[in-house]
Amino acid sequence: MPYVKVPAIATDKAAVGVGSSSAADVATPSSTAVENRAMILGVAASAGLARGPAFICRCDESVVVPRRAVADAEVPQEIEKLEAALRAADGELRVLQSQIQQRSGNAEAAIFAAQAEMLHDPMLRKEITQRCLRSKINVEAAVSDAAEKLTAAFNQIDDPVFRERAADVRDVARRLLGHLLHHEETTIRDLPAGSIIVARELLPSLAASLDQNKVRGLVAERGGATAHAVILARSLGIPTVIHADGATQRIKPNDHLIVDGLAGRVFINPTADIQREYDRLQVDLDARRNALKDLIDVPAVTSDGVAIKLNANVGKVADAAMAAAFGAEGIGLYRTEFAFFAHAQFPTEEQQYQVYRTAADHVRPGNVVIRTLDVGSDKLLPYFPLPAEANPSLGRRGTRLLLGHPQILRTQLRAILRLSATHPVSLLFPMIGGVEEFIAARAAVESTKEELRREGQPFNAGILIGAMIETPSAAVTARWIAREADFLSIGSNDLVQYLLTTDRTSMEMAAYYEPLHPAVIQSLKFVLDAAAAEGKAVSLCGEIAGNPAYTALLLGLGVTSFSVAPGEILEIKRVVCSLSMAAARQLAARVLAAGTIAEVKACLGVADRCGEAAAHPV
Repeated sequence: MPYVKVPAIATDKAAVGVGSSSAADVATPSSTAVENRAMILGVAASAGLARGPAFICRCDESVVVPRRAVADAEVPQEIEKLEAALRAADGELRVLQSQIQQRSGNAEAAIFAAQAEMLHDPMLRKEITQRCLRSKINVEAAVSDAAEKLTAAFNQIDDPVFRERAADVRDVARRLLGHLLHHEETTIRDLPAGSIIVARELLPSLAASLDQNKVRGLVAERGGATAHAVILARSLGIPTVIHADGATQRIKPNDHLIVDGLAGRVFINPTADIQREYDRLQVDLDARRNALKDLIDVPAVTSDGVAIKLNANVGKVADAAMAAAFGAEGIGLYRTEFAFFAHAQFPTEEQQYQVYRTAADHVRPGNVVIRTLDVGSDKLLPYFPLPAEANPSLGRRGTRLLLGHPQILRTQLRAILRLSATHPVSLLFPMIGGVEEFIAARAAVESTKEELRREGQPFNAGILIGAMIETPSAAVTARWIAREADFLSIGSNDLVQYLLTTDRTSMEMAAYYEPLHPAVIQSLKFVLDAAAAEGKAVSLCGEIAGNPAYTALLLGLGVTSFSVAPGEILEIKRVVCSLSMAAARQLAARVLAAGTIAEVKACLGVADRCGEAAAHPV
């Protein structure tokens, strides 16, 4: 995704915004611009620039659901209504899936296949029907209550990728209620060509109905960068800004807007000076996009001949398709949680096998590093009840939790090992606290292998087994872990969080979550050196890996394998190809000698976040 310099706009002091690779180097807007509400700061979710009149969309407003008591004799009739609505909704989703497949491809169409699967989930049906039976309420109210319960469960999940699936639950519920209440399907009517849609939330069904010939940009108050509606907008190339607080109140119909999908800004009725600045920026952006497209088939090699591996992070099959499209060498981190959150009960071995295989097919012959289930009291599965903990982030999660539930672990290991017979895959255990935990996890793999041997099931006996370094204890004991593991993977997001004792999901603590803290830099170097001393490969994933502003430093520290979001691959490749490893090592030496965050940032030529008004990571 593009990473271009945004000109200083109506300001007397500039700062450089350092976010993810899809954010731009931005100039801090003047306080006057903020005070007169001519601009809204948000989060860039789909790169690009858009201009046009505002169209305020109320499509996401709550459906008014009647609630009434029903007699025992009426309950079967309510259930029949539910079955009819499910059939009708399924038919619509299948048609929508076909339309999206033709327009955008298989990856985007899979979003609506997943929604159709959600409709047929036996646990959802059971939840709705039992509410009718137990509470003696009409089916419309039962659907609303069941959706609210499931949405609340998703909202409690720490991982934003899975928390954003709550929008799909709301979308499916709205579709069902539309049939039950005989409301028309949510569409955008009377949309003038060239409009910018402003909404509280972008639901997938809304995004699917977008006509890119009519819609130039999207602005939403809620949502996430990995939400399905945003993925659809990105596939259509529609610039999008989310988390634009108060947009539906502050923006009036037909206001002229500039949507900056690079820096996460929305200008309302901008001045002529601002419009001229964005004219120039559009020219630069077009040139950069054309250059990046030419990099898809270019190897990631530094100017002095050092090859760098660029893999993709994925959470579902659609992400794997995107990884292939952007030329990823393989999948460096396959988060398997989505395969579990997409079901209302633990997926079977065969269900997991088929999901993993489909993803692996997209990047074959590239390798796929499959991370075992990483859930816990801070990232809950609705059907996996765990005791409440006073401090969930420090509770049982990841490998610790799976070792306490061997049947869940064994089922997943069987699916992954079976896949290893036909596809190049590796195993990765998350949240390793020390050598003992990894040895126990490895023993579980060996036990599962023996089980498969007895059954005559083929698998790759030499499958590589890795440890994720994302806790301070794992970082400190990395050399000993490396002796037991076949490879290491540094999970930078959690490592930063635990090193700095800062909740990375808390807005209040955002100023303290600083990837460029010297403690983080020193820890990365320590782990990289430990792996090198044992002759083991190490990969880096997380926010640090995907930010091109950090690429030179990371290369200099010794990172030669990155795993990033598919859309970040080309920009990281551009930086890699423009650098020499010798220069990167010199930069790293200066940074390693720095004792403060300000000194590190001075070495990298980036501004301190404390002085930024627009540093919003995607």
